[in-house]
Amino acid sequence: MSEHDYENEHVHNHSHDEEGEDAGEEALEEALELDTQSQIFLEMRRQNLELLKIASEVAGYTGNHPPLKSGDVKNAMKGIWDIYSEFYAWIDPEESDEDDEDDDL
Repeated sequence: MSEHDYENEHVHNHSHDEEGEDAGEEALEEALELDTQSQIFLEMRRQNLELLKIASEVAGYTGNHPPLKSGDVKNAMKGIWDIYSEFYAWIDPEESDEDDEDDDL
């Protein structure tokens, strides 16, 4: 192996190392971004469930009362949904405006 061959091999191996590091950094960044997106999604779902629980309480469907009859479930769900939607509009008015625009179409 000549000195020139050794230098070429050394430069070639060094460039592969840098490519491997770049790929590793990109993979790490993508994983962190995905983790962040997942955490945001889960937090939003947690907040929605909490808001739904509050809407159920305001509508009067929590606490000690007899089970709903099958015909009453639809009305109960509509009442809870109406309250939930109103609360959600207070919390995120921009989202509510977008929904209203979609309804107009």
